[in-house]
Amino acid sequence: MAPSDQSSTDPTDDTEGLGRRARNRVARHDELLAAATDIVAEKGIDGLTMQDLAQRVDCAVGTIYTYFDSKSALLAGLQVNAIQQLLSTYHEQVVVWEQYLSDDNTDGRTAALARVLAFARLFVAFPLVHPREFELLQRIISTPEQLIDTTDGHAVQFASMALMNNARNLIDDAVAAGALTAGRPGTGAADDSVSRTLRMAGALNGGLLVSNVASNPDLVDIDTFNGQRLARVLSEDLMMGWGAHPETLDEAVKLLDRMERDGALLPEPAVAGTDS
Repeated sequence: MAPSDQSSTDPTDDTEGLGRRARNRVARHDELLAAATDIVAEKGIDGLTMQDLAQRVDCAVGTIYTYFDSKSALLAGLQVNAIQQLLSTYHEQVVVWEQYLSDDNTDGRTAALARVLAFARLFVAFPLVHPREFELLQRIISTPEQLIDTTDGHAVQFASMALMNNARNLIDDAVAAGALTAGRPGTGAADDSVSRTLRMAGALNGGLLVSNVASNPDLVDIDTFNGQRLARVLSEDLMMGWGAHPETLDEAVKLLDRMERDGALLPEPAVAGTDS
């Protein structure tokens, strides 16, 4: 079974039909977000000010406010941009995945489960593919203060749901293909795909954060606290908990390992010192 049509959630902006002034505004907007991301990476969220951003891009502070009317709006824009980076990368990779699955003649049940796990592996690879954006999201999420007001938060919520809806569709497709159960195995209790998607995102993000413990290799074993590896294992644990047959899960994991070796699973990691 092919994955559900998700083209409507692709956030990629098409500026071909815009006039020159509009294209320049889009370019300046992107430049401001990139510069703000750099500042957060260097100085933290508290170090991001409109004055500092204006100096970074060599413009008047008033110019910044024509794009973002508050720091809340700027931080929301940064979050939306980071989420859209992952969503855009996902849409690009789906094309590669589907071609590989077609050439491999993978059976429908294994393919459906592999797609869910492929999404998880892409999510886990986010800090390697888009390191600045991942770090920014982690900083904002881990800050206890309410940095973004409700109005600006709607845009972040919309972008987040666009990303999560892709995972939810993949989970629904896996249930339809018989790769996962619709409810909790052995209990018959309901377990909807929205809840599963949120739990998967939380588990993967938590697994990645474990790597922070390994920042000092003299104190802990880096392999034990490898967040990338732990998050992958967590995704497979979730599939088992959602009713995946062990043999099907094993075949799906082997398939993804082959895809990764063949360069068909994940995009290339960002090169240090370059834009992600």
